[in-house]
Amino acid sequence: MLTLTGCASPTSTVPATTPEPAATLAYPIADFPARVTLKPFAIYITPATSPVQPERFTGYHCGADAETTTEETDTEIPVVAIADGTVVLARSATGYGGVLVLQVTIEDETYTALYGHLNIDSFTVQVGDTVTVGQELALLGAPYSTETDGERKHLHFGLHPGTAIDIHGYVQSEAELENWIDPVAFFEARGL
Repeated sequence: MLTLTGCASPTSTVPATTPEPAATLAYPIADFPARVTLKPFAIYITPATSPVQPERFTGYHCGADAETTTEETDTEIPVVAIADGTVVLARSATGYGGVLVLQVTIEDETYTALYGHLNIDSFTVQVGDTVTVGQELALLGAPYSTETDGERKHLHFGLHPGTAIDIHGYVQSEAELENWIDPVAFFEARGL
């Protein structure tokens, strides 16, 4: 007779595992907080004081710039939906090159998320499309090209409450800045 050792008997039960809850929030780009090194939310920029040169804008930065490394210059860098939502803008815009705007719902609140400096030819979505958290939307644009409106390769990510479509990268007063949310702090407060 053959005896098996170390095997579970056919009548033994294996403890059930609890499935992980589905993700409800994602960074817009991998390692988002660590990439925000030069132009964080609310920094006041002028062409003379900007940490990135040359600079053509003046004002309070109402988003956070996620930088890429020199090793990523020729690498496709995807950006993704931070939450379930709907595409409300997908086009080229002065100051950004390719830009996408999503309206998303997070913790029963509506937010508008702005993604700037994208390769418009890489858009995988269009206005009216429904997206799910983590879904790839596009790739970052090539550095110093029309895809980024002449800017370095990076993601400008802005976030504000409500449904208004606002693609400003800078505002001129602290009062206007209050309409925007620090994205790094927003994700951190939600455990990302």
